[in-house]
This record gives sequence, structure tokens and C-alpha cells, in this order.
Amino acid sequence: MRGVFSLSRPRAGGPVVLWGGAQPSGSLKYLTFARYLAAMPPGSRGLVELSGASSALALDLLGRERGLPTVALTDTAGATYLRANGFQGQVRQVDSMADMFHQAQSLEREGWSWPRQLTNRAMVACVEAWASGLRAQVRERFPTVRHVVCGFGTGATLVGLTRVFMAGGFTVTGLQPAPGTSVPGWRTWGAQNLGAEDLFFEHQPRMVLATAAPAPDAFTSLLDWARRQPNPERVLVIAHNAREPDSARA
Repeated sequence: MRGVFSLSRPRAGGPVVLWGGAQPSGSLKYLTFARYLAAMPPGSRGLVELSGASSALALDLLGRERGLPTVALTDTAGATYLRANGFQGQVRQVDSMADMFHQAQSLEREGWSWPRQLTNRAMVACVEAWASGLRAQVRERFPTVRHVVCGFGTGATLVGLTRVFMAGGFTVTGLQPAPGTSVPGWRTWGAQNLGAEDLFFEHQPRMVLATAAPAPDAFTSLLDWARRQPNPERVLVIAHNAREPDSARA
């Protein structure tokens, strides 16, 4: 997947940013789910997922590309975020995670495709598929970068990036929301893990997780963390849905 990434260093001496918002759905999740859906058996009635952020937006666009409807199961905040960001499918506001799983299972029994992104370990391989091309571009264009940071959501992106980049001599950190705050698409492992069923569970002991300082959005949290590191110019920020400003383009 070389050639699909938007990379730049917005500020001299600062971190390099992967602008995931350059993807068709406005998120790197588009690359992950495009890989996953390529192997989806024919005959699906639609797509359903537990998401109130980037995953739902990516599946919405990928579904429309395939002529399939998409249902997003989420809470009130997620519903507001999706509508504000152009989600065209059906949003179902659900009060609990248990109810979300129940509704997704019901739709699955009716013939809908449910990627099960919270528990499906195949998602890690889908991330690895695009992360290898990203690593090649980073090495070529920004050879001094040695550390990668991304927001922690389901854990698939963090694990996939860690596998690919650590093999190339990089270190990787997952960033969680600050205590008492929420960030669309992010979660806190201690509060939301599903136990042994969770795709991140077996990897967690080997992963590096840090906590973000309070910030208005995910991108600001990532940049603030990277700029506080001893060598911010050696950090690559994985910004899932941030778009590169004109002033940052090289």
C-alpha cells in the first residue's frame, strides 16, 4: 500500500504526522476495514458494528461502495459525533455494551456482517497489511524517526503497528484518554477490556500504554504528548482522522 499515506512534519524540530484523514472515509480505519471486507463472503445484507467514531464512518463508506447499508450501535455522544461527521447509515443509540452486543448478534443472525472489531484478532493482520508500507515510507522520508504513538481504541491498530515497527527497530506507545475525559474512538483499557475475549488481552502485558494530558481532541492529545518527549523530532504521530493543514504541506 505504498503511496496512500500523507506524511509531513508540521513544525521544524517537532514530530512527524501521519494524516489519516486523507483516506477516503477520513480515517485510517478505511484501510483496515477495506482489507477485512475484501474477504467477506458474498450475500451480506449489510454491515453492523459497535462504534461511535472512525470505524462506523469507514464502514459506512465501504458499505455504500458495495451497495450495503450500515448500522452503528453507539451511545448518545457517539451518535452526535457520527451525525456531525457525515455518517449516512442508521444510528441506534444503546444504553449498555451488553445491549449493543445483543443487537449486533441479532442482526448477524439475520444475515448482516459484523466485523466484531473489539474481539476479532484478524483485525491486527489487516493493520499489519498497511503498516508495512507506512514503515517503508517513514524510513525513506524521515529516517531519524524511531518512535510511534497512536490513540488506544480496540487495540488492533496499536498491536499491528507494534508488530511491524518493532521489527524495524522502532518503539510504539498507545495513548489513552486522560482520567475523567473521553475522546471519540479512544478507550481506557482498565475500564473497558472484555477479558480474555478482547483482542488486546493477550498483547497487553507487552504493550506500552501512556495517559494523555487533557486536550480538546485526539490529535491535540497526540501532538502534546509527542512534543513533551526528549526528542520530539524522532516521533511519528498516527493521527487516525486528522487532515493536514495547507501550511504543513511540504
